[in-house]
Amino acid sequence: MNNLNIIKKSGRKFLTLSVCVLALSSCQLDYENKSAINPDNVWQNETMIQAYLTDIYSGIVPGWSSTSDTDTDLTTDSNDSMSEWLRGVNISASSYGVDFNYTIIDKINYLLEQLETVPESVMALEDKDAVVAQAKFWRAYRYWSYVKDLGGVPLILKSQDVNDLSSLMVKRSSTSDCMAQIVKDLDDAIQGLPDRWSGVNYGRIDKCAAMAFKGRVQMWYASKLFNRSNDKGRWEAAYQTNKAALEYAEKNGYKLMDKFGDIWLTKGKPNTEALIYRHYKYPDSYYDMNQYLPEDITHGWACRQVPQTPQLLSFPLKDGSSIAIYENEEYKSQKLDVNRLSTDATYNAEILDKLVNGMDPRFYDSYSVPGCEFPSLEIPAGQYFWTSYVKTETFYKAMSNIQLERNAGTTHYGSFFPLKAITPGLNNADSYKGENNAISLRLGEVYLNLAECAAEAGHINEALGYVAAIRKRAGIDKGAGAIGYGLDVYNTIEGVRRLLYNERAAELSQENFRYGDLRRWMNFGNINAQKHYNNLYVVFNGDEEEAGKFDWTRTLEDAETQKFFHIDFVPNVKQVEVSTFNISTKHWFGAIGDKTIGANFDNDMSQQNNEWGGSFDPLK
Repeated sequence: MNNLNIIKKSGRKFLTLSVCVLALSSCQLDYENKSAINPDNVWQNETMIQAYLTDIYSGIVPGWSSTSDTDTDLTTDSNDSMSEWLRGVNISASSYGVDFNYTIIDKINYLLEQLETVPESVMALEDKDAVVAQAKFWRAYRYWSYVKDLGGVPLILKSQDVNDLSSLMVKRSSTSDCMAQIVKDLDDAIQGLPDRWSGVNYGRIDKCAAMAFKGRVQMWYASKLFNRSNDKGRWEAAYQTNKAALEYAEKNGYKLMDKFGDIWLTKGKPNTEALIYRHYKYPDSYYDMNQYLPEDITHGWACRQVPQTPQLLSFPLKDGSSIAIYENEEYKSQKLDVNRLSTDATYNAEILDKLVNGMDPRFYDSYSVPGCEFPSLEIPAGQYFWTSYVKTETFYKAMSNIQLERNAGTTHYGSFFPLKAITPGLNNADSYKGENNAISLRLGEVYLNLAECAAEAGHINEALGYVAAIRKRAGIDKGAGAIGYGLDVYNTIEGVRRLLYNERAAELSQENFRYGDLRRWMNFGNINAQKHYNNLYVVFNGDEEEAGKFDWTRTLEDAETQKFFHIDFVPNVKQVEVSTFNISTKHWFGAIGDKTIGANFDNDMSQQNNEWGGSFDPLK
């Protein structure tokens, strides 16, 4: 079967509408049911047309990713091994190829064609134009999801005839042609969308979201992955698009949320930051939080994205300075000395207190800290959640096992746990009722996208000003300097690049950006240099028996309590030498999957990317 036409029946002869549920019995009827859904009738009813569009939304708007950033050095899951991709072994198109699925694209093309014949007696022209604009946005969004990973793909803008087999064998268009079409669709969408939606339409794509997404696309296209010669014209275009997007969004009521932690908890219009998001509300829509929670307080395959050292230290301190290990000394960092942690007790105590009390406030909204509050009803009243460790003869045992008298078998490889997807006030039995907003585009990202584009276009101080706005909202101390917030030391193009390497990891943690950022920067060097997943464990100074007598009502925020603990730098949390980073630097674009190469391209290797044995150049 040709993958480009997977929709050929479901999109035309049978319609599955997410807002329409029809219960049909198996009884034989002796009369014609004239009220049954007929595909042709859809285009004679505005409600059904809107339902068709809603079905497109439901199939494409991203939700929470339980494995966010586990394909980088920032987070890891509870497996005791590392993926072959991260280790750089058994890399082949057969193993890592992407097979096309044009279901959404074909549904959109079909919708656009049908709308051409819908009269104003069924749908007002203004409303129809808004549906067209939304459809074109999502077509651009879907094409971009392929182009950013693969380069050019078959560019299909009309619904296909399943009976015309020759028309289904569409070759890949060039990357530049695909980019031109993506930008055209986005421009058409921007032209036809309202500034903001209201009422029952709130949450649909608006003009501000489309402008911001276009800015993201153009930033990617200007980045090193697509722009090996660093053509400044691309950066200038991306800068202008992102600047216009930010100004227009703020003119129309979008702004950074006052409190960082409220971004994922605030529903509806009061959330002034979310541009594209999936709304969850139990029992209609929800997700299981077990893959974000420690095993002691949930079920099934527990937390799959435990932050490692690079993630923890991507956040600056509250005074704006950095202790990131990969921070260059020329930027006056207070780089963490992992060797000194094991030899200098006073230094170790200082670092422990900084992690508990002295970090950027975003840190505490993003990750839980051992011996502090945790938003779960599984923690006994009056107690704090102690995700610290006791060192045993073999490795480390979680103190939470002792505190809650549970024998969780999983080693989590860290003392800190993600919070953005955690809905407060639920117990183990209800932990599948997650309701936090899954936001795939928000104003905080737009600020950082604009900062990067401004810097690359030559506007260094302006770039730092956008980061300053992010840090001001975070609650970082302004301190000294013309710009403040610890940013004045980054006043060169290399400085801003180094700054954004960590700032994006901090601001956008758990939001599935890191691997894409490293790809477009063509920078896997820092990951490979580390060799292993490594972390900072908060460790009890006594043994397991002494830990059993610990007062769980104490908090690690207290200086006296901190005296019972220290920090261990664990250079290889997996304890397996073969789990060594060696991400390929020869495969920056993905491969076309074997199924698509065979079924769609008749094994024509001119359609395979040149990094994978073919001759297709994704840079053209």
